[in-house]
Amino acid sequence: MPIISTIGRRSLKIRLVLTLIYSVLGLGAVTMVYPFVVMIGTSFTSEVDHDEFAPIPAYFFEDRWLYRKYLESKFNEELPRFNTYSSGDLSSFKEIEPPAGLDNGATEEWLRFKPTLRSMMRMLGSSSNLSRVTPEMGARYRVWLQNRYRTLEAVNEAYRESNATWEEVMVPIEDWTIRSYQPTRTRKYVEFLEFRALQPERYFWTVSGDGLFQDWLKLRYGPKMDELNAKWGSSYGSRAEIRLPERLPEGNAQRRKDWEEFVRKELPSQFVQPDPSQAEAYRWFLKSKYPDIEAFRQRYELTLSSFDEIPLPDPPPGSGVPFADWLEFLERAVAIDQVHLTTPDVLFRVHLARNGPVQLRSQAGSISPPYLAAEWVEMRADSRAIRWEFAIRNYREVMNYIILHGPAVWNTFVLCAGLLCVTLIVNPLCAYALSRYSLPSTYKILLFLLATMAFPAEVSAIPNFLLLKQLHLLNTYWALILPAMANGYSIFLLKGFFDSLPQELYEAAQLDGASEPMMFTRITLPTSKPVLAVISLGTFTTAYGSFLWAFLVCQDPDKWTLMVWLSQMQAWAPMFVIFAALVLAALPTLAVFVLCQNIIMRGIIIPTEK
Repeated sequence: MPIISTIGRRSLKIRLVLTLIYSVLGLGAVTMVYPFVVMIGTSFTSEVDHDEFAPIPAYFFEDRWLYRKYLESKFNEELPRFNTYSSGDLSSFKEIEPPAGLDNGATEEWLRFKPTLRSMMRMLGSSSNLSRVTPEMGARYRVWLQNRYRTLEAVNEAYRESNATWEEVMVPIEDWTIRSYQPTRTRKYVEFLEFRALQPERYFWTVSGDGLFQDWLKLRYGPKMDELNAKWGSSYGSRAEIRLPERLPEGNAQRRKDWEEFVRKELPSQFVQPDPSQAEAYRWFLKSKYPDIEAFRQRYELTLSSFDEIPLPDPPPGSGVPFADWLEFLERAVAIDQVHLTTPDVLFRVHLARNGPVQLRSQAGSISPPYLAAEWVEMRADSRAIRWEFAIRNYREVMNYIILHGPAVWNTFVLCAGLLCVTLIVNPLCAYALSRYSLPSTYKILLFLLATMAFPAEVSAIPNFLLLKQLHLLNTYWALILPAMANGYSIFLLKGFFDSLPQELYEAAQLDGASEPMMFTRITLPTSKPVLAVISLGTFTTAYGSFLWAFLVCQDPDKWTLMVWLSQMQAWAPMFVIFAALVLAALPTLAVFVLCQNIIMRGIIIPTEK
């Protein structure tokens, strides 16, 4: 019994030790895998969530984070513009929270009303690449152009541009928040309007007249409300409570003065509409500006017989001389008390007062369009497509970058294939000669070959570069392949494996009349597949991941490999795009290992068994 008890205690101790060892090894494996998983997770992120460093981005399953990314992308990462739109004062898109509740049918009413607004009141989101990542609208626009024109040359000819790649074709930028903005009605812009009309409603955001007025007041009176309240005789708790009235407000003189100055000089002209009574004032303004009707006709390209036939523009002019004259008329000549505003906010309040739900009509004058609540509804209605877009956006950017630099893929293939070929020829031949023939200096040769491993590659870079330069091989594939065709460690490994092969195989082959080349190709190489697979994997990973040497000897961009191009990508790409590039760059090596792991494991085990 004591002996059995002692054996049991020892067995328990051994199990505890083994459990501890496996636990430590498992923890070590987790610490190795976790950073890679975090890198993969970060590769799906953007500016708003790239510093969360989560294995799975939160927006994959949380609508709150998806909402933040949706608004960040829609407003092209322009936080000031978003603050104007939402009457907010956020310092980061991370601070955005979903609306607490949908308000008394106002959101539903706004979603029905919004599509009725004129195009000059709404703009396409996700269209400019401030983050240096092609936004969704840019990608959609280029696909639309490709379907329309087929080739980039046809696009350049139609638009009189000189784009070298599709990525250089930019979406025409509309900015109806700027008073002096006027689009040039070129062929590109006219066709862009066709593309614009095809886009789903969720891509559009509305110019907020209330937000523009609040921003202007912030610049005038500062961020705090004390001075404004003192000048206006008001008691606003925050700037978001201020509304831009449809007409010149009554009462406080300073408030009237601010409203007039904002309308005359700051508010975009498409939102300012004089009453019909100002038609005569508009004609007198034009008469004072042009000496006769003929001069007016030439500038406006109209066929009128007298100034009395000139109508009051509705909608206001959008470009050219009429637009400039209209701005001057609004600033200097129009009677400010005969002006009414047509901002989306004002139009929505008028709509609610006349046709809105009964519970909203009494308070229509103080209601601002529920912009963020509407964005939340639109986002949730199409959340699956939005998630998919954010998931593939960074990878699409990397793939487009790689495809645009087409020679990079071909150069990398040539380098890997060429180096594999010469490595699997030169190294086995050298090792076979050292193994089959007992030369007196065999070990000295091996020692010399192994000595090359004692020095980093940078030490031999300069002499190799000078030698290639003398041979006129720079900026060629040979410059990438020749210096790495022989490897001391590979020769040493192969020689040890060849020495372990039974000599009886060679003696039997010699009796049958086999020559050395035949024994090398029919006996040695077939039995050495596992170790050759290990060497091939090492050669492939070295060639595929080569950057410094490839950049040094091939400075011509037409000969740059994939890793050189990806290193150049770091000059402009944000971190999350670089992580996506690293994940894609790791896939070929991972695929090779997964497909060849059985052969590789035999290469590790067989020499040990022998």
